[in-house]
Amino acid sequence: MPGIVLSIPTILGKKRNGDELDDAEIQFFVESVCDKSIHDSQVGAMLMAFCLKGLSTRETTTLTRCMMESGRVQKWDPSWTIVDKHSTGGVGDKVSFPLVAALACFPVKIPMISGRGLGHTGGTMDKLESIPGFNYELSESKMWETLRSVGCYMTTPSADIAPADKTLYATRDITSTVCYAPLSCSSIMSKKLAEGLDSLVLDVKTGRGSTLASVEEAEWLGRTMCEIGRTMGVETVAVVTEMDTPIGFTIGNSLEKEESLECMRGNGPADLELLVAVQAGILLVNAGLASDLEVAKNMALGKFRDGSALEKFLEILVNQGVSADIADKLRKQEYEAVMGRAKYVEEIQAETEGFIESVDSLSMAKAAVLFGSGRQVPGDLIDHNVGIRLRRTKGDKVRTGDVLAEVHHNGNATKDHITDIKESFKIGQSCKPIKRILKIMSKDDDFSY
Repeated sequence: MPGIVLSIPTILGKKRNGDELDDAEIQFFVESVCDKSIHDSQVGAMLMAFCLKGLSTRETTTLTRCMMESGRVQKWDPSWTIVDKHSTGGVGDKVSFPLVAALACFPVKIPMISGRGLGHTGGTMDKLESIPGFNYELSESKMWETLRSVGCYMTTPSADIAPADKTLYATRDITSTVCYAPLSCSSIMSKKLAEGLDSLVLDVKTGRGSTLASVEEAEWLGRTMCEIGRTMGVETVAVVTEMDTPIGFTIGNSLEKEESLECMRGNGPADLELLVAVQAGILLVNAGLASDLEVAKNMALGKFRDGSALEKFLEILVNQGVSADIADKLRKQEYEAVMGRAKYVEEIQAETEGFIESVDSLSMAKAAVLFGSGRQVPGDLIDHNVGIRLRRTKGDKVRTGDVLAEVHHNGNATKDHITDIKESFKIGQSCKPIKRILKIMSKDDDFSY
């Protein structure tokens, strides 16, 4: 805007009045955040104005682009097909591991950037660190060589990836603006799009164990992120999934790692396999490697059945610092020898018969966090060996005395924790199986499923 001098107070006043900001004003705000020429109070005021007065899809897209361009945007070999997935976070969410194991068997590249857990949701990196020797700190040259030779790496965001998001997220955390969906869109997509992707699948969770209470809110978030991705040249599909019930049968880092490895052998829980097959399948279709989703799902599951997914995942681990000896023990299912186990295992039994009508993932995960499986505040130490193993889940028929779950702990699980886990199971007379996938949304409307 020639002749117009931009200032933060003027931009703040414009948004306070409910007006849309133009691209130059949003860019000026993000640049001011990065060069620290804006006062902390002005950052908080702007974020609150966004929440109270709203951001249009155009404003959200521009904010995402500016946040992404505030740091390094990866440029890969143009002959490669670069794909990735992102989950909004849930309970027992171990989908990333079998998904990358299957996908990396095909001619695609997966530069997966993942985070750590906070609160009741588990973190991908925390689960990987239950395997001794795993190193997520990779140099630029190591990333290139890994994608060229192995096809996948798994790491955490580096300081030069969307640095504006780090400041904005820290401010959102202390100004009650974390849950505003457009800001969540920009935070998620600025980091994922900085990976230099061709295709992205988003697992948008809704229900008790997620940050999105309603299906409608999850659909809005998914559609908005799809539109942002498409506008910025990335084929993006959102899968809205149920998070009232824990995924699979395990909660906790080592327990979930074991279950994910079993999934790679073709022995995974049905709901976990479905989530992996659908999300991997979408990426295979978008990469032009399958004609439709049903074909692509079978292609992905075939890599579990023939053992190649497990071997590929062990190759990924060894490439990132895990010893060949440990990889061989995992191959032989010597999980306890590699990851250890909790000192105590307490069983929770059914006190009545009927069908399990629900399993409260939030209550269960909160209890597990309190006896060490996750963080209550950043910096908390995690006990990788504690957690919960479900023996029954939603839709199962049970009799009095049947074991519903095992609580794995090292002496920190109190009677109250055990009671909370027990009360997470609701037993009644109606059989209600898990419906894990609620909707799939693509660029046109809904993906065929």
